[in-house]
Amino acid sequence: MIQTFFNKQPDFEYKRDLRNLNQKVIVLDDDPTGTQTVKDLYVITSFDEASIRDGFESENNMFYILTNSRALNEEDTVKLHKQLIQTIDKVSKALNKDYLIISRGDSTLRGHSYLEPKTLNEASVTHFDGLFYAPAFFDGNRYTFEGIHYIKEGETFVPAAETEFANDTTFGYDAHTMQEYVEEKSNGEVKKEDVLLFDLHLIRSGDKQAMFDKLDEVVNFKSVIVDALCEADMNNFTAVLLEYLEQTNKKFLFRTAADFVKSICATPGTIIDPSAYEFNDNGGLIVVGSHVKKTTAQLEALLASGIEKIEFDVKEVTNETTLKAYISSLKEQIESLIVSGKDVVIYTTRDVIRTDDKFENLRLSKLISESLVDIVSNLSIQPRFIIAKGGITSSDVATIGLGIKKALVLGQIDKGIPVWLTGQEAKYVGIPYVVFPGNVGEVTTLREVYEKLKK
Repeated sequence: MIQTFFNKQPDFEYKRDLRNLNQKVIVLDDDPTGTQTVKDLYVITSFDEASIRDGFESENNMFYILTNSRALNEEDTVKLHKQLIQTIDKVSKALNKDYLIISRGDSTLRGHSYLEPKTLNEASVTHFDGLFYAPAFFDGNRYTFEGIHYIKEGETFVPAAETEFANDTTFGYDAHTMQEYVEEKSNGEVKKEDVLLFDLHLIRSGDKQAMFDKLDEVVNFKSVIVDALCEADMNNFTAVLLEYLEQTNKKFLFRTAADFVKSICATPGTIIDPSAYEFNDNGGLIVVGSHVKKTTAQLEALLASGIEKIEFDVKEVTNETTLKAYISSLKEQIESLIVSGKDVVIYTTRDVIRTDDKFENLRLSKLISESLVDIVSNLSIQPRFIIAKGGITSSDVATIGLGIKKALVLGQIDKGIPVWLTGQEAKYVGIPYVVFPGNVGEVTTLREVYEKLKK
């Protein structure tokens, strides 16, 4: 049935008047890839009051705070989100400017998807009436229909629970429906039968009053699932939502992927032309940390281009006595290549270190990423360009390796692949930095992005 609805697009689209949204939209992004559908707005990586005030006072109706919380354990995630909402509330009151928060997460349902919104709700000055889950991300072939989240592989719609992402070593899940997913991730705190569904039949009905009536049911931090098979579905839901919020005093919280963000952003993303930006004559650097199947296939296609390659053996992170020397050796190899004008990709071995402790797995993943970042942060030569592949990797390269505190999202270099312009405080000032999600694109996309940037 999903194929039938997928092939039949809505024949109407409500007008979204974002000028009437008297709220600053704040996107708390659990990794940098969430900027994949927007442009001309800022990402801040600091959590202090001055930085958040700067975001509130920016011209765009939206700004991002990069939390990188997908790389954090539960205790640190709770601590960070308490700090963030308390600071946001303080700045909001001081500026007399209300806000709308989106907790942007992974479109394959990985991350602290219930814990983060729950913490925001409990620590906020005014609690939220509802929590909306909208995980659809169309450029990545992620769709939600009748409460089931799908990943389209070729012409087949596969329930997310049946994909490799559901077997994630830290954030795996068994739930087939989104209602079951909320119950599982809340450890039974929310029962699946208590989760509301904004199904596609309602969204495409054109019955605005029926949608208002459904929104009236959202009280006491009730969880709600939002279906969507295309941008028009998401835009129509958002248009009705905004009109409803204008007429009521309700406050909603959102746990979504990137397309809901796009639907409520005044400056949706566009594909940029890299030739409009200045580059030096050194070689470029690509850093690949993600190990999902799509990244591995994309990496193989890139390596076939003849680019210089350096493999990082992930088992080295378990040997503290030799790790520092190993990292230094790889850094020197990269410097030698890029100073001679050669592009190079450094990538982790495709092995995954697994233990029985999911948070030990997370710690090891973080250690691998930190090792790659050490190489970038200690480079003595500026690469022509930098591409970072994978959520944790791209965040650590941005905040630690490049020292970015505030970046401008320029747009996308390809569908779902954002490009940031580094700020004055960064290790390399004013250069495009490509944030390449681990699970986005076709087999040839990484190579095609590289072809756009190389000499």
